[in-house]
Amino acid sequence: MIRPLVALLALLTALPVAWLPGAAQANPAGTDPRGGDLRGLWRNPDGSVLVRIDPCGTEVCGTVVGATTEAQNDARDGGYPRLIGLRILYGYHATSARHWVGRVLVPDLGHVFSSHIDLVDPDHARIAGCLFHQHLCQTQLWHRA
Repeated sequence: MIRPLVALLALLTALPVAWLPGAAQANPAGTDPRGGDLRGLWRNPDGSVLVRIDPCGTEVCGTVVGATTEAQNDARDGGYPRLIGLRILYGYHATSARHWVGRVLVPDLGHVFSSHIDLVDPDHARIAGCLFHQHLCQTQLWHRA
């Protein structure tokens, strides 16, 4: 019995690292080796908010780095006195090529929604906030800035 175990261990140590479970986790958060890179600056459809998406540990998050006066006032009315610097995307992780699942804070509504992001192409991302996981969603097409 020990002989087959030793052979198995020898085989595993001889395999390239890419074949081992978890090797794909070496990719930075926000990237998917099969499809896309979510990291960078993104602008919402009406251009009122600019969000930087970065790795946050093993997950992906997004922080507001620019906003119009109107967007800042709307956030203040929703209970968030400082929109710039506010993390509105958090806990995202890749579930498939070009698809991430997490949570989105909508400051003007003062509410957090379950969310998913689909990278449509290198310059466009479809971001959805949903009431029930991935159902009853409101979607926006964001543009890379």
